[in-house]
Amino acid sequence: MPFFVPVRKGAEDAGKLVGADVTYTGPSGFDIEKQIDFIRSAIAQNVDGVATTMPDPTAFNDVVKEAMGRGIPVIALNADAPASGRLAYIGQGNYEAGVSMGQQILKVVPAGGHLLLCIHTAGAENLEARIKGVKDVLDKQSGKYSYRVVATGTDMVRAVSLISSALQADSSIKGMFGVEDVTGSAIAQIIDRDDLKGKVAGGSFDLVADVLNGIEKGEMQFTIDQQPYLQGFQSVINLYLLKRYNLAPTDINTGVAPVTQENVAKVKELAAQGYR
Repeated sequence: MPFFVPVRKGAEDAGKLVGADVTYTGPSGFDIEKQIDFIRSAIAQNVDGVATTMPDPTAFNDVVKEAMGRGIPVIALNADAPASGRLAYIGQGNYEAGVSMGQQILKVVPAGGHLLLCIHTAGAENLEARIKGVKDVLDKQSGKYSYRVVATGTDMVRAVSLISSALQADSSIKGMFGVEDVTGSAIAQIIDRDDLKGKVAGGSFDLVADVLNGIEKGEMQFTIDQQPYLQGFQSVINLYLLKRYNLAPTDINTGVAPVTQENVAKVKELAAQGYR
């Protein structure tokens, strides 16, 4: 997925900096069972440490226990499962990021109205925390905002189809907002395809080309960046410091960085280089 390009660059840059051999691997799509198989393969190779996303609250418990039992430290990056026993979480504070999106929505749909909130995987803990942050902001606005949540799956064609259907079913919708890159890209494509600039607001998470281009053209209003380069970089640094100096890994919040028309040109330049 495009989102993970800067995660990989950050991890590999950190490896070069400290002289660590970094292997970046994983399934091509969202598949937790396959992801766990990749972790088990790393354990079998007796690696010095593992950093992995944990988008399910309990699915990684056994494999983390297995790794830690073999003396292999595990860090969660991007999506956390605290009950797994992982040593630290490096990534965005997802609830506060959702609050940030909610605040952006208040700016771009100031009069209120009905909104679509879109999520590719219902039940994924990091995404649900973002949705909750958005809802909490909207729910405090004295009934000005109502919303429908659309869960799409990770296939882009299906995401475009489901969000389009929801939009067509309700002509009163004032904005569409995706809490990750798949639905954000789908929203950008729909606004562009259906000439909805200025008619329906759009917002997203993460720095993917469809969304950044949409912001530049004024078709999308914002995206929330979680600085994934830092997630990869700091994961490797933490594992290295543990191995080299027995320094305990620490949670790191990689921040909330809204991108709007004001700063999109600079961000696009850095995204092309793999840093944003």
